[in-house]
Amino acid sequence: MLKTATSVCSGEVERHESLNLASNILYSNGYKAKPRTRKPRVPSSVKERGTKLLLCLPFISDRISNAIRQCLNRAQLHDDVALVNIPNENIKRQLIRNRLYDKACVSGNCVICPYGKVGDCGKTGVIYEIECLVCHARYIGETGRPLYVRVNEHLASKKRESLITPLGKHRREDHGGDDFDVKCRILAYEQQTSVRKALEACWISARNPRLNSRNEHLAITSDLMPFLPLCEL
Repeated sequence: MLKTATSVCSGEVERHESLNLASNILYSNGYKAKPRTRKPRVPSSVKERGTKLLLCLPFISDRISNAIRQCLNRAQLHDDVALVNIPNENIKRQLIRNRLYDKACVSGNCVICPYGKVGDCGKTGVIYEIECLVCHARYIGETGRPLYVRVNEHLASKKRESLITPLGKHRREDHGGDDFDVKCRILAYEQQTSVRKALEACWISARNPRLNSRNEHLAITSDLMPFLPLCEL
């Protein structure tokens, strides 16, 4: 009644008068205004997760999620660890990512967009693959920055022939110092750093790129190894 009394009035004065009139009618009929004492209901899932360590993994399929939960149960960690599935790209995120001003190449002499989609070089939160166009050796990495920034760092290290970087070492040891062209393409998108690194480890284990270190992400991949066949990478 009070809500109706305030919503049907156009002016502030009329709204105040209507509210007083409705309050008087309620009071004359024995109703009294009392402050709301009911507390908002907290979902049980939130209560359960409140005291648990969250294990955040990208959602791949119900089969993989159930397998991970079974592993937690067998390890007797179900009371201490809660699995949280990070959702995949939904339609809203895809529409936001595909806005017109995102569809522009922002890098000169781009080695990314010609092998994917226009605007890929400006994407952030990606797992990427760089391929030597001479011998087809590959390197897989991840970055939360715009992709072209990270790729330019790779190209700069190649130009310097830096032995502590994958492309620089590849130029010096495999091509005798001769320069080579590369191409880069995006393998997956993920904004959350921990999840992105886990995905990178899965891609490295699945494709075994020659330019990556053999010990790279060894601890992560050993834990995720049983689930790699289910990822279809």
